[in-house]
Amino acid sequence: MEEEPMEEEPILQEIEDAKEKLISRISLWVSLLLTTAIVIWYYQANPPDSPEVVRMRVFFKEKNREVMKFINVGRNEQIAFAYKNKHPFYKNYIKASTVEQERIRSLIHISTDFTPNQYWFNLVFMWVIVFTTFWFLGLMTEACIVLARRNSEARIKNYQKEKERERQRNTPSGHEGE
Repeated sequence: MEEEPMEEEPILQEIEDAKEKLISRISLWVSLLLTTAIVIWYYQANPPDSPEVVRMRVFFKEKNREVMKFINVGRNEQIAFAYKNKHPFYKNYIKASTVEQERIRSLIHISTDFTPNQYWFNLVFMWVIVFTTFWFLGLMTEACIVLARRNSEARIKNYQKEKERERQRNTPSGHEGE
């Protein structure tokens, strides 16, 4: 009775070799560098607000109800309100062009929950999200490479065992005369 050849199973235990450590380090550093490059690009493409705009947005947040009421009334009422109120924003708003007034209106609407450090918080949070995404993708790629290497090692061992069996069958044994 002939024994059924056993196939070599893929190597499942952790193998800490130099190639896997190198792949892991490359994955981490590529993630760090790509993330930093993307955040720097975003910072240059979308710079933080100037100090004047920050002060204006803080004013919009603090006087939200009053400012919203001001921009929603008619032109004559806005003029009367601006001269009654001493803040320079109201007078400058009346003197601004229609395009500028629309830009200020949009700034008012996005300033209801504004904080001065919001830009920097968003930048840091963006860095964390992009880094974890790149690192996760790198870890998945690393895992695929390791699994492929281990499976190929198992196939090589299977091939070598099969060749050994073939060689043993083809070599004449000492019992040819029976």
